[in-house]
Amino acid sequence: MDYDASIILCTINEIKTLPEVVSKIESVADFTYQIVFVDDNSRDGTRQFITEYCEKHENTKTAFNSSKRSLLIANYLGISKADGKLIIIMDADLQHPVERINDIFRKLKEGYDIVVASRYSPGGSTGNRKPIRGIISRIAGMSAKYFIKNSSETTDPLSGFFGFRKGMKLLIDERWRGYKTLLFLIASNPGAKIADVPYVFHERAAGKSKIVDGTDFFITYLTELVLVKRVETRVRSNDKIS
Repeated sequence: MDYDASIILCTINEIKTLPEVVSKIESVADFTYQIVFVDDNSRDGTRQFITEYCEKHENTKTAFNSSKRSLLIANYLGISKADGKLIIIMDADLQHPVERINDIFRKLKEGYDIVVASRYSPGGSTGNRKPIRGIISRIAGMSAKYFIKNSSETTDPLSGFFGFRKGMKLLIDERWRGYKTLLFLIASNPGAKIADVPYVFHERAAGKSKIVDGTDFFITYLTELVLVKRVETRVRSNDKIS
């Protein structure tokens, strides 16, 4: 089937939230869609739910990893399996309001290459997160905008909730570890036309975040930022040569 969009849902032990996310997608999506599930060896019944759901719904695909991989690589794997004309990436833990997928879809149909669901766009909000998390997020976001040129085109370059046109470049090495797929997408496509849509971020209702905290986060993020910068430099150098 020719789907308008593929929705990528990466999971690690999300049985408490995934059924509701999927149900909401069924209720609100005003376009034809495919769901691509990428599961990193869940042990709480998530994988069984996915298997049973896919048996009943043809508009699905799965990728089951035998061990935990980073969110960056899980998203990359999901994208590689997607059949939709557009790609929408979101969390499966209810932190991203499902209703906003229609806003992302409409903006992409208007002609934008990348549409970011932003916590910092007018009308958006970071919700009731802890102040320290807000500080860390702001510092990480400012550093991204400083080092990665086109990331300043969005108010939320670290968002995990975004859409883009299938076929856009996404230069990632499967050996890499990271979380910020959007940054790699932006760096891989320096001429991309980017737009924001606002959303209100919600704390996880259940389960554990896929992203590490504290010192481990900074080490992983800084390493990731170096890789993104390497991608951007490579792409821009090739553009100059051509």
